[in-house]
Amino acid sequence: MYKIIHKQVIAQDIKKIDITAPLIASKALPGQFVMVTPVRGEHNIPMTIVDSDERRSVISLLVHEVGPATRKLGDLSIGEGLYQMVGPLGQGAQMDKYGLVICVATGIGAAQILPICRGLKKKGNKVIGIIGAKSKKVLMLEAQMRVVCDEVFITTNDGSYERRGLATGLLKELLNKYTVHRVYAIGSVEMMQAAAQMTKEKNIPLRVTLNPYMVNGLGLCGSCRVKIDGQFRLACTDGPEFDGHKVDYQDLSQRMNALEPVQWENKTHHIDQKRPGFVGLVKSLWGSTKK
Repeated sequence: MYKIIHKQVIAQDIKKIDITAPLIASKALPGQFVMVTPVRGEHNIPMTIVDSDERRSVISLLVHEVGPATRKLGDLSIGEGLYQMVGPLGQGAQMDKYGLVICVATGIGAAQILPICRGLKKKGNKVIGIIGAKSKKVLMLEAQMRVVCDEVFITTNDGSYERRGLATGLLKELLNKYTVHRVYAIGSVEMMQAAAQMTKEKNIPLRVTLNPYMVNGLGLCGSCRVKIDGQFRLACTDGPEFDGHKVDYQDLSQRMNALEPVQWENKTHHIDQKRPGFVGLVKSLWGSTKK
């Protein structure tokens, strides 16, 4: 059983939970995720691995409580276990020693950018972090970002904390001020597309993490397909990180707008208990998923 050993309120409707998961903790790479089923009969939730500690056999997830499945996950108490968790899934983020790297994230994207910043810093890069939020009330992971980045800048749409405005406005300023060797962006389609335009003009490589609707995370249904360099790829197995200059943002926007506009960690799919479906398939591929 994957037991919850610690819970912490990070921001409004957002909690960080630490879970015992020895195998996942030993294999997880920055940028990978897990598929979580909080209780039997509930939805599968794709969730970024915010942190992993192989020594303690623990991984950390960020729960944004916006729907039934995520609320049930957030309501679980310390000492209780998840019904099921599968991972690590997806490809790890592309990283090496580049020089000066800017990592920009908005909203729940901060949870996805944090492990990437940590990994880039370990590679010897100078890392500048930009976090964008609607207001101070929903700002998350500021303290953690300041630990892993050389500098952190914060923008809020309403001006309630630090700089008023959009994260992309600050990104543009920093690109004009410094010689930047690479940019990572995670957030809304509009933000990532704006980052792609800015970096392409300056011939700066861009990596983006895409958050399309995802059902099982194993590449079997095709629901998370995205168009990259004119070809369809699966975010769950080929990504979720891609070359930001090769993404078809118009196609991505159409796919995102065709579904309920919620963040990746909250896009869910119901398990039909009358059919083996995802649970049975995972057990056949991975062995028992209960630890």
